[in-house]
Amino acid sequence: MMLICSCVQAHMQIPDPLVTDDGSVLRVADPCVCMYEGRYYLSASMADGLESYVSDNLLTWTRLGRIEILPPDDPLKTCIWASEVHLHAGKYYLTYSGWNPAAETLETNLGIGDTPYGPFTLIASPLIHLEGKNAIDANIFVDDDGSAFVYFSENGTSEEYKAYGALRQARLKPDFTGIDGEIMPVNEEYADWELKSLERGVRCNEAPTVFKYRGRYYMTYSANETHMGDYGIGVQTADSPLGPWKKSVSNPIMTTSPADGPRSEGGLPAVSSPGHNGIIFGQDGAPEWIIYHRHAPEVSSLPSNERVTCLRKIRISDDGEVVLDQIIK
Repeated sequence: MMLICSCVQAHMQIPDPLVTDDGSVLRVADPCVCMYEGRYYLSASMADGLESYVSDNLLTWTRLGRIEILPPDDPLKTCIWASEVHLHAGKYYLTYSGWNPAAETLETNLGIGDTPYGPFTLIASPLIHLEGKNAIDANIFVDDDGSAFVYFSENGTSEEYKAYGALRQARLKPDFTGIDGEIMPVNEEYADWELKSLERGVRCNEAPTVFKYRGRYYMTYSANETHMGDYGIGVQTADSPLGPWKKSVSNPIMTTSPADGPRSEGGLPAVSSPGHNGIIFGQDGAPEWIIYHRHAPEVSSLPSNERVTCLRKIRISDDGEVVLDQIIK
């Protein structure tokens, strides 16, 4: 998703984690930011649904409430998370993951609305369904020529893994309401840092986000398990929106690191399991900020789904690598 950001300067002090207008920590996950009438709108996951927030400056956020999805009998009403709002042709498109009790799988739905905070009316339910497997964390990318693509994570179990997550890609129909052609793998190679959860019988890549800069396609993604202590963010690049994708030698660009700050009282690093990010762009079209979630500062034991949302500077180096600057506090 492309968002033009103009009001936050590099020298400004960024709360870490981000806060609400009453000074409370912003306790949401899977953040995605979109712009509407000069303001920033955040859609994010809560324990029991999706919520929307608004900000004038990306620093402090005001809660708007639950994101309404119509009709009210949408079958994906439980276990809803991982929303994205995408602006295209004057309309806002919402993708989200949810449990379909009839299919007994997690699916991805698509809704349309006039604002990034809804309400949204379903136009594809499901947008992505995989027989006997889960389809989550969908991301839509529209190229310069108007062609549209979707990226998501296929989740399931296998003889080899107690649980797995694998990145998938496909073309979308021009109206976004369905997949046009076959679903293809993104990159089946897993680097060592992406296999930290193997000791628990899990191999997982998920949460893709694709953007284009200076003719090159970039995909950020997350690896391992968000509720454990080894989640992180990687980058891969390609010369076309369907790859082939090549993972960066600089990966992971963000992961659990004691060097990022003091340890919590319980012994966890200050930055524990960062991941599932969105990208915010500057006026020149370059990626400027990465918004992501991590474990809440007070979390002292794992597993945990207590997460907070954070913001950090990001840029593309002269050799085309994604670089994160130091945390701004």
